[in-house]
Formats: sequence, C-alpha cells, structure tokens
Amino acid sequence: MAATEDRSLDSLIRASEDLIRDLGVGASEAGAKSALADLVIREVEKQVAVPLETAAEPETAGLAEIAVAKDEMLVHASFHPPTGDGKPLLLETVQQAIEGARITAGVDWAGIKGCLVTCNEERTDIRDIVVARGKKPVDEVPPYLVVSDRLASPANREEPAGPRVDFKELSLFTLVKKGDELAVLMPKQDGVMGATVRGNAVAFSKQRIAFPRPGKNTLWDKGRVIAQCDGRFQLNADSFWVDEVLDILGDIDLKVGNIDFPGDVVIRGEIRDGFVVKAGKSILCRGCIGAARVECGGDLVTGQGIVGKEKAQIRVGGAVEAKFLEGCVLDAGGPVRIRTSIMNCTIHTRDRVEMGDRGIIIGGIIKAQNGVDAVQIGTERGPRTEIHSGIDFRVERKLVWIRDRNIALAFKLRDIESKMKSGGKAREVLAPLREKIKAAIHQLNESCRALVLDLDMNDAALVSVRGDVYPGAYIEICHVSYFITRPRRFLSFRLDKATGKVVETKWEKSAPRVPPEKLPEQR
Repeated sequence: MAATEDRSLDSLIRASEDLIRDLGVGASEAGAKSALADLVIREVEKQVAVPLETAAEPETAGLAEIAVAKDEMLVHASFHPPTGDGKPLLLETVQQAIEGARITAGVDWAGIKGCLVTCNEERTDIRDIVVARGKKPVDEVPPYLVVSDRLASPANREEPAGPRVDFKELSLFTLVKKGDELAVLMPKQDGVMGATVRGNAVAFSKQRIAFPRPGKNTLWDKGRVIAQCDGRFQLNADSFWVDEVLDILGDIDLKVGNIDFPGDVVIRGEIRDGFVVKAGKSILCRGCIGAARVECGGDLVTGQGIVGKEKAQIRVGGAVEAKFLEGCVLDAGGPVRIRTSIMNCTIHTRDRVEMGDRGIIIGGIIKAQNGVDAVQIGTERGPRTEIHSGIDFRVERKLVWIRDRNIALAFKLRDIESKMKSGGKAREVLAPLREKIKAAIHQLNESCRALVLDLDMNDAALVSVRGDVYPGAYIEICHVSYFITRPRRFLSFRLDKATGKVVETKWEKSAPRVPPEKLPEQR
C-alpha cells in the first residue's frame, strides 16, 4: 500500500516539473515573464479561433434536485440547465430522481414538463418549484347551527336610499315575528383520510365549531330554529334568544329612532318630541313623554308625565298612570290615574279618570265612561273645563263618522237629482247612481240606530269633587247637561233617572269601577 502511494507521488512531481519547464519558469523573474508571454502567443496561434465563452465554459449535463418536506406533503424541485455541450435535462432523469426519493403520489408531471422546456431552451435555473403534493385529510365536522345572515349581521341591512333619510326610522333593534327562521342546523360532514407523496396514510381529526345555542323563546322545527313569539332578537357568542321586553337604557331620540315592538317596552329615559313609540303590549317610561305619538295594546306608565305641547297623541289599550298631563290627546281603554294635574287635554276613556290627593283638572275635555274623581275642577278665571260621563266615546266616534258620511252623501244626492231634472241622457245615466246613494244612506241610518243603543253605557256614572268646582265648568252624564254657575265644594254629580236631570249630592267615595271587559259587547 505504501509503495503504491510513493509511485503516485513520484508521478505527480515529475508531471509538475515538466509543466513548469515548458512554461520556462526556471529563469530569473524578468526572463520568466518574457518567456511565458512568448509561449502563450505561440500556443494560441496554433489553435482554431473559437468564441471565448465557449472555450471557457465547462461541459456539464442538466441536473434536477429533489427535496421532500418533513411531513411528506410537499416536494420541491430545482432544475439546472446543461452547460457547454452537456446533455439537456431529460424527463427520464427527473423520473429517476423522483423514484429515488420514493415519491409515488401527487406528482405534477405537466408542470415538470413545462419546467424542463424552459430550463433546457432558455438555459435558466428554475428553483424551488412544487412538483408533488400530498392529499390533505378532510376533518370530520359535527352538526352545528348557522344563524341567519339577516340576524347575525344587522349592520349590513340596507338603509333607506335617496337624498333624504328619516333618521327617526333607523332602528338599532332587530325584530322578529313568531315563526321566523332564526338559525339552520348544518348536517354532519364525514372525515376523509389523507395521504403523503410517499403513499403513507394521514388520519383526519374531528373539528370543533363554536356556535351559539338557542335560548329563551326559541323552538326547534325540522332542522331549524324558529322564534316562538314576536320580539327582539338577541345574539352573543354563546346563545341567541328572543326578548318579549324591549329594554332601552336611554332616551328615545335620534340614537335610537322610532320604536315599533310587538311586546313590552321599557324606556329608562324620555320620549323626545316628534318620535313614535308603538308596543303590542305595555310601555313603561321612566322619564317624561314629549310631543310624541305613543301607542300600546296594554298599559302606559310614566314616572313623570306628558308634556304634549298640543301635539302629543296617546292611544292606550289598557290603563294610564302618570304624574301629570299637559296639552295632549289621550285615548284609553282602562282607567286614567293622574297624581297631580290634567291641563288642557282631551281625554277619552272607557273607564274612569282618577286623580291623586292633589289632583286638579283645568281646561280641556274629558270623556270618561264610568266617571271622574278629582280634588278640583276648573279655576276662577281659567279656561272652560268639560266633563262628559256615562257614554262610550268609541261609539260616539262611530256615530260622528256616520253623520259626516251621511251629510256628504246627502249633498251628492241633491246634486244628482238636480241634474236629473233636465231629463234626457243625464237622467238615464244618473238614475242607478241615485239608487246606490239612497241605499248607502239607508244602511248608514240602520247602523246608527243600532249604535245609539250602546252609546249611553253607564247611567250610574259619578263625577266626584273632593274640593272645589268653579263656575264655567260643564258636566254631562249620559248626554244630560249641567252647568256650574257658582263655586261649589265637596260635591258629587249623578244622573237622577226619575227626573232625567243631573243632581248634586254630598261628596262620597266613587263607585267601584267597571272593568272594560265587563262592559256590554260592542256592536
């Protein structure tokens, strides 16, 4: 072994010395440079002229490098073109490299062929190209709920278009009706196994999707969740539900907009001028109610009062409770209970108006089917105060409506009959219309006769004054009038059916009120 190494070393030394001797490097430094230059010229002149880069470029074949990711889900390749007269990179060469890396699946042969063409023809390196992909597993997904887009993203709802927008109509609340679809149950998705580029199986996992659960006032119905009642839709990360009570923490203003809610409404602040609040059930307002329109099917309770400015319109299906009323029109199906004062209001109720220990009524018109109980009615020099009791104001309104239509029809009938007197074609054309108008007037009169029977609903209605009643006040019970001509105190006014007059009696506690549901049924 040592002898072989010595011979190899001797050969290397002799070859090196011969090469140095041919170059003439053994002389002095200056002579060596001159001899070397002459030698280069002589040798080059002997050769055929060729391009410099061709002569300088080494000859190598095309090359492909393959790299497999640690998880065996991706394979990257780099393609290097041939140099000089080297062999181009062939598809067979790449195949051998891929097989050598034990890659058996997911190879993009079309992409590889394209890279080879570019690499060989343009003599360009192509690096880190994905040439194979493993098949990713598909996770198993259990059933989950998806909340309706309209409810999940109320901010995306379309706002009124156009140059003028009524911001009072833009509401922050999402309202739903009974039976509305709230969410849909998405079915289970089975998992699918994956595979690496080397054919190894990759297990799928079970994906967990967080979704809100149905809560109060919701109901399952054939793979979906629907609203069990009308109300406000509420949603958070954990649950969704329907509130039967709409709780507003501040005022009804431009930040909130008008309200039209099917259930109860609680307002922690005030109802500002010009806004509309409607509730299918009751309304509780902690602050004042301004010159607004308020409607509810149940009771209306306000911690302060109503400052209507002659513009407020209040329509209540049940009872009304307030500290005071000023300048408003109020219709109520139940009792109206006011603690301090009613000033210049028009109040209609199918029950009683009941004032508190300091309750006074000044100005306006009150129509209370079952009577009025107050401390004071009118003032010495104040506006006229009218109290009407014993009648059903709703029937009265129907009668007024019938009267107005009858008057309008009567004028039309007069005009038609006037034109028909001229005879000719007008008589033939207008005759059928005249008969229709007469029939309509007859039907209205018949309805009027039936309603009149229900107009005077409570001849036992009582108007009680625990303090003073001043001249100028007007009291009417079942359409029987009574004018106050001098100051009076501690009186009750009732209808004496024997004489058909309103009489004064010593003040006494009011008779028990008759709930509206106990009254005779309207026709």
